[in-house]
Amino acid sequence: SAGDAGPVTVLSCDNLVGNGRVLRGLVHDFLDALPNAEAGPVADWIATSVRFPSSMVDRIVPASTDDDRVDVRAVLDLDDRGVVVAEPFRQWVIEDDFVADRPAWDLAGAVFTDDVAAWESVKLRMLNATHSLLAYLGALRGHDTIAAALADDELATAAEALMVEDVTPTLRVPDGLDLAGYRRQVLERFANPALRHRTVQVAMDGSQKLPVRLLGTVRDRQ
Repeated sequence: SAGDAGPVTVLSCDNLVGNGRVLRGLVHDFLDALPNAEAGPVADWIATSVRFPSSMVDRIVPASTDDDRVDVRAVLDLDDRGVVVAEPFRQWVIEDDFVADRPAWDLAGAVFTDDVAAWESVKLRMLNATHSLLAYLGALRGHDTIAAALADDELATAAEALMVEDVTPTLRVPDGLDLAGYRRQVLERFANPALRHRTVQVAMDGSQKLPVRLLGTVRDRQ
C-alpha cells in the first residue's frame, strides 16, 4: 500500500531469557486468536517482513536509596525522585537478525552476534549464579552488601569455585570472549563498595531467579 513503511525489526529489551523468541510467540498467540481471514495475511507479512531478534543486557543496578537521592541533590542541585544508580560496566548483546539496515550500535560498544544464547548462558551461570551465592550465604553470615560478602575469604573461595569448577565446564564460550578475564571482571564488579548492593535485595524472588541461574549448570554437571 501507499503507506507501507517497509520491513520491521522488533527488538525486545525485556530482561527475559530468549526475549525475542518470547515476543515472537506472543505476537503469534495474538494472531491465533483472530479469525483466519484476518490472521492469514498478517502472518504471511510477518513471516517475510518482520524479525524479532533477542538481546541481553548486563549492568548491576541496585535499588535506589535515600542516600543516593541526597547525593544527586548535592551534585545537581535538584531533587530527582526517579534516580537510578548503576555500575560503570555495561554490556548489550544483540542477535544480528535484522530484516533491513540496523543502527550502528556497535560503535557505542554493543555486541552483534549470531549466538545470543551463548552470551546469555555465560551471564546467567557465571555472573548471576555467583551473585545469588554471595547474596544468600552473605546474608546468612550477616553481611549487608555483596561487596562485604565477597570480602569474606570463605565466601570468595566458594564464589571462585562455583565459577571455575562447576560453571566453566558447562559453557559454550562465545567468540571473542576471554572467559578467565570475564570471571575476574565479575569478581571486581562485585567487590565495588560504591554500589552498596544489598544481599537481601539480590536474594529476593529466588523462586524466579534460581531456576535460570543454577539449574542449567546442575543438569549439565550430572
